[in-house]
Amino acid sequence: MKFAKTLERTLAEDIPSEWVETAIQYKALKKTINKVVTELEFLGLEQDTLKLLINEHLNSDISDSPPIIAEYKLTKTEQDNHIIKPVLKITLDYSNKNYSDDHIYKIGIELKRKIELLLNDEDSNSDDDKIIELKDDGGELKVVQSRENSLSPPTSPTLKPEENNLDGLVSNSLDSQHEVYIILNSDAKFFDMLNDELNDLDLLREQEEDKIIEKVQDIAQLIRNAKRKQTELYKWRQLFKIYLDSEVYFKYNEIFPSSQRNSEQIKKNLDEFLSNVDKSGVMTQLKKKNSLTTFNQFTEMNFHLLKILQFQTINNEALRKILKKFDKQTSLNIKNTFPKLVTNDHVFMSGSSVAQSICFIIQESIIQLIPQIDDYSCPICTNIAYKPIRLNCGHLFCVRCLVKLKQQDKTNCPMCRKPDAVANADSRNLDLDTMELMKRYFPIEVKAKLKERDKEKFTELKQNAKGKHGEKCIVM
Repeated sequence: MKFAKTLERTLAEDIPSEWVETAIQYKALKKTINKVVTELEFLGLEQDTLKLLINEHLNSDISDSPPIIAEYKLTKTEQDNHIIKPVLKITLDYSNKNYSDDHIYKIGIELKRKIELLLNDEDSNSDDDKIIELKDDGGELKVVQSRENSLSPPTSPTLKPEENNLDGLVSNSLDSQHEVYIILNSDAKFFDMLNDELNDLDLLREQEEDKIIEKVQDIAQLIRNAKRKQTELYKWRQLFKIYLDSEVYFKYNEIFPSSQRNSEQIKKNLDEFLSNVDKSGVMTQLKKKNSLTTFNQFTEMNFHLLKILQFQTINNEALRKILKKFDKQTSLNIKNTFPKLVTNDHVFMSGSSVAQSICFIIQESIIQLIPQIDDYSCPICTNIAYKPIRLNCGHLFCVRCLVKLKQQDKTNCPMCRKPDAVANADSRNLDLDTMELMKRYFPIEVKAKLKERDKEKFTELKQNAKGKHGEKCIVM
């Protein structure tokens, strides 16, 4: 299926109607490209010809330069840094006698004659004959000499009156090189349209991000209220554990663009998340109605973010495709130069992905409201690290496991092998803030840990009481 049809179908089926107007107008841009092609052909610069001339420019050696080369430049105007001015520079130089490509030579002669025929006598006598402009005069194309002196390079010398005729520009003198700047009519319109559409996409993204951030803050407040009750706290932890395990947008702890899922995978992961929630039965155990409402809002927010990502993806693809089509039909090579020129002007192109920024906010504002047990587990016994001893290297262990390490004469951190991290640990390494957090958010686990510790101590005392020969303790 052609991309234009895919874009039209996607916008019609999956995207909110109020967003559609801000999308890349692919069909309108295609029509404008066709007009650019018509203008180039009017000047005798067919696609194959331009491809040859521009490739000659890219591959040219100073010592063996061809007699005619083309270079398409995109620049921003000094008056308005957001307006793009495209210009096609034709360099004519017949001083190199060693250049043997008759085809390139003939192209230069034909181009010179074509432009000369298109210019009338009055225009030919203008002082500004190095810059010519294509105009649409009532549906007919017309070549005139441009008055846009700002496009003339500062280092270009002013032509003498006797050099006004184009014969002077393609003179066969061995020491002369001449440049003709051609300003088309439709290419500037193409870039203006594209720039305006990118501005609209920037604005829409900012508006939708603000909406989601506001929704995140509302959900966060509802969860703060819900977690005050211990039963609700544990149910929300279970829900968020399922959410994190689903790795909806990124792999766990890898929030950077290269690890982002595509829209299809995100949709699949969201569906899997809801399926796992349903299988767990946790929703039927939520006691408060507000918790059910909050979870539904959380789910809706994620699907809304998915819509934004789908919209961003289809527009990124539309931008890539339309620039590729421009190059394919004109050979002007803008697919890299245009993005570089405007990237800093558009958050749509330069900013982090919506998923990256919003997922960070979700993580900071919602997920971290209810800590996960995995983040506070002792890596040795895998239970909650209570009482928590934080070594100088930063790793966390429960006090019982640390004591055992010392008893076994192990001095280095078992995680990172930092020398003497265990040996140097003492009461000052007790992390009081983390201990209070554990008591507040993991009361059941802390209670179980203390019970296990007491049981283990009792077992040790019992074994010690037996004596080194294992004899039973006799009360006298």
